[in-house]
Amino acid sequence: MSTHGAAQEVSVQRDSLKFDRSLPSRTNTTSAGKSNFIPLRLTRLNPMVNLLPQFTPYQRFTLSPQPAGRDSWLPPIHWDGAASDFINSKSRTAIASMLPTPRLLLYSSATLGLVETPFFGKASFYVLNAGANYAVTSALNVGVTGGYNSDFGSLPHWNTGVNAHYMVSPNFSIDGGFTYMQTAQNMFNMDQSSVMIDLHGRYRMSDSWYANAYGGAPVMQRNNTPDAPMMPMMNTPYFGGTIEHWFNPTMGVEGGMMWIQDFTGKMRPRPKIELLFRPGRR
Repeated sequence: MSTHGAAQEVSVQRDSLKFDRSLPSRTNTTSAGKSNFIPLRLTRLNPMVNLLPQFTPYQRFTLSPQPAGRDSWLPPIHWDGAASDFINSKSRTAIASMLPTPRLLLYSSATLGLVETPFFGKASFYVLNAGANYAVTSALNVGVTGGYNSDFGSLPHWNTGVNAHYMVSPNFSIDGGFTYMQTAQNMFNMDQSSVMIDLHGRYRMSDSWYANAYGGAPVMQRNNTPDAPMMPMMNTPYFGGTIEHWFNPTMGVEGGMMWIQDFTGKMRPRPKIELLFRPGRR
């Protein structure tokens, strides 16, 4: 028996589908070590920021951890840095992080700074931070933080807190937490403490445009000297919104309007304009 068939030769054309590799990946993972960017909450790294409109008692910093092969029982330590410069002040921060497990990130940071003014001369300060982030699921990340700010030795203070970051959808995320702040021993015999709550929502409108909503306030305060006002970082109710634009994967800008309480107790609008940076892909 025999059968006969016909075949048609089809020429294969070169695939014309192109991928933009410059855009960040949106793939979610359940591993903190495999995430592209992990946000940290560090206390303010420069006290001169307290003289400007301050919207939160902490400062966001983004890490891009790179898990390495386990050649030894001790996880490798990754080093990052940050810098803050104003007209008469500067600070430098070193951040060390490690991944003991794929889901757990441990980190610590040390900041040294200098302020120089014509009338008061030079003064130095330091800020210490430490914390841990744990990826519960691909959408939920929780963390604990703690730190100490020398504040030039005048009004040093401690802080500790818990926070969480949740991806509601691929385009919408929320984060927030509770922060407890307490003054350390100081020359003014001031004893103040406060519990701050803050929330932040972020919505992706496109690959380079985002909308942000902010809000926060103290939920508990204690002051041993009622006649003295609370320290600014312990008493700053605020809310507002901004628009965020990224020129490229590592540099962007954020601008909008925030309402913040002034010394009279009234909520007043103030502009928020900030340059944004995040680490590049290695």
